[in-house]
Amino acid sequence: MLEPGWGIVRRFAPWLALGLAALLIAWLGPASCRRHATDAARARLDTAQAHAAAASGRDAVDTVGQAAARDAQSETITRRNAQEIDHAKGADAAVDAAVDDAGIASLCRRAAYRDRQRCRLRQPGAGGVAGGGGGGPAA
Repeated sequence: MLEPGWGIVRRFAPWLALGLAALLIAWLGPASCRRHATDAARARLDTAQAHAAAASGRDAVDTVGQAAARDAQSETITRRNAQEIDHAKGADAAVDAAVDDAGIASLCRRAAYRDRQRCRLRQPGAGGVAGGGGGGPAA
């Protein structure tokens, strides 16, 4: 048989176990809820950041595409202008050398003409092939 002190322990053991369980639930429950709330908030933040990064990427691609389209449009206009000038009535008539030099200098400043043979032969900043004429503003 058990000693006299063990009867009290046996009698209160279920209540003691229940109290200990309640204490564990009171201590671990809120921590678990906070952890769950933190994880949920982190997941929402990660999702929002991913969406923002994707939107930023789309904006960057659109901006680059629009810039390229503007450049292509400018180059097309430049080439069309040159063709119209070359095929205009009197285009084969003699032009004063200074006027010719200024016109060539203005065209060579444009990206569409920089790589043409006539522009590559020009000295940068020299004002023309032979150094004559200032070139004037870009056409």
